[in-house]
Order: sequence, then structure tokens, then C-alpha cells
Amino acid sequence: MKALVLISMLTVLSAVPAVQASDTDTVSIAAPRLRIELPGTIYRMQPAEFRDFIQSYSLSDGKALSLFIRGKTMYAKLQDHPAHQIVAATPNTFVALDQKLKMTIELLDNGDVRSELLMAVPAESVANGGEAGEKLLAVNFR
Repeated sequence: MKALVLISMLTVLSAVPAVQASDTDTVSIAAPRLRIELPGTIYRMQPAEFRDFIQSYSLSDGKALSLFIRGKTMYAKLQDHPAHQIVAATPNTFVALDQKLKMTIELLDNGDVRSELLMAVPAESVANGGEAGEKLLAVNFR
């Protein structure tokens, strides 16, 4: 049993990216930058097709996300934030042109919604005077 635990720990440690230490006892770990990307090809959703998605959704963090249309332009608006112009990446996936939001909305036959929202959260100041970079936050909604 101890051998299994040791092998598991060695396997995990061997998968950790290379770490560089500096004179200030700071450790830097190389990690891929997470981003919301615009689709290579935009799905040309018609306004009538988008109408099924137009409503206000309750997010798991207690806030609301509203989807609406003005003319032929689609928008998503988080409660207390400005609206984001969105485009369809697929028939049920939408991305904000400013790359701050990405949502997948599956409208089920029984009226339920299975969905996920990725939001780019701005960089924050940290205790040592540095800055924690932008990160993605995933929120489910209904």
C-alpha cells in the first residue's frame, strides 16, 4: 500500500511544470494563459432563431444574465454591468466581442435550461503590491 502511495506521489510530482526560484524566494510556475477566444467562424444566427434565448437567467452566484437583441445585434448583460455585444459561435454558444463572456445555453424540451457562463474577471491587486492577472470564472445558470 505504501508503495502505491509513493508511486502516485512520484507520478504527480513528475507532471508538475518546471519551477524557477529566484533570490527573493519567489517561485514562478509556467502555466498556459486562459482566455476567451472569438470563434474562427461566426455562426450566422438569424434574429428569429435568437429569440428562443432572449430572457433573463439566474446565475448560481445570485446575479442575473439577460440576453436581448437590438435590430440584428445580439447582447448579453450581467446585472449591474454594461451590455456586451455577442456573436454566435454555434447554434447554442455565444461569445462577447470584447472576449469577456462566453456562454453555452442548452434549451431542453421540458423548459429547463442547462448552461454555463465563462467570465473574464479583471486583474486584482495583491498584498505584496503586485497584481494577480485576469482569470476566468465559470458560473452555471438556469
